[in-house]
Amino acid sequence: MTVIRGNKPKFSMQVATIVSVWLLIACGTPSQKKSKTVIGPPVEDSNTPVVNIPKDDLPVIEPKLPKGAVTANFLTDRKPFYAVVDKKTSRNGRTTIIFENSAAPNISIPETYGATLETLRFDEFDRDLLLVKTKLKDPVFTKYFLYVLRNGQWKPVVNGFSIHRDNSPESLKPIVVDPSNPNNMKRYYSVFDLDETSTKGYTWRLLTESVPIQNW
Repeated sequence: MTVIRGNKPKFSMQVATIVSVWLLIACGTPSQKKSKTVIGPPVEDSNTPVVNIPKDDLPVIEPKLPKGAVTANFLTDRKPFYAVVDKKTSRNGRTTIIFENSAAPNISIPETYGATLETLRFDEFDRDLLLVKTKLKDPVFTKYFLYVLRNGQWKPVVNGFSIHRDNSPESLKPIVVDPSNPNNMKRYYSVFDLDETSTKGYTWRLLTESVPIQNW
C-alpha cells in the first residue's frame, strides 16, 4: 500500500515562521504616542520662572460708563458716582435721571422728552452741581434745570429757564455764579420780541438776569 504524503509539514513551518516574524515586529516596534486633548488649565512647568508684579504696578481698569453718563462729586463725603438719563422714560413726556448703584434718589422731570447732562463746579459750593438740559415738545427750546444734592434730596439751585436755539445755546455757559453777587446765579434766557427789521417780523433776544440761589 502506497502512502502519498503531501506538503502539510512544509506549509505548517511556513505559517509558524510568518507568525514568529509578526510577533517579533509587534513586540519590537515602539508604540506611537497618540495625541490627546486635556480639558482644564495647563499644568505649569516647574522650571518656568514666576514673575510677581507689584500691586501698585498693575493696570487700573476703569469701569465702562453708560452712554451719556457724567461722573462727579455730588456728595462731599463719598466717592464720585455717575448720573445718566433713563432712556426708557424720556419718550413718555417725562425724563428720569438715575444714579450709579442708587447712590442718590432719581430725578423725574415732567413735560420733557429726553435730556443731556453736565456737571458744574463753583468755589461757592462744596460739591458738584448737576445741570440737566432737557428737550421740550417744541424742539426749538432747551430748558435747563440746575440741582444740588442735599440731605439725600435733589434740590433746585434756581428755577428752570429756557433758551431758544436761535440764540446758539451750544456756545454758551448758560448759568454761572454771579461775579458781582456770589449769593446769586447769573443765567441766560430767551424772550420773544416783535422786530420790524426781521423778515419774520419777530426775533428771539438773548438776555441775562441775576437770580437768588434757592439752595446751597
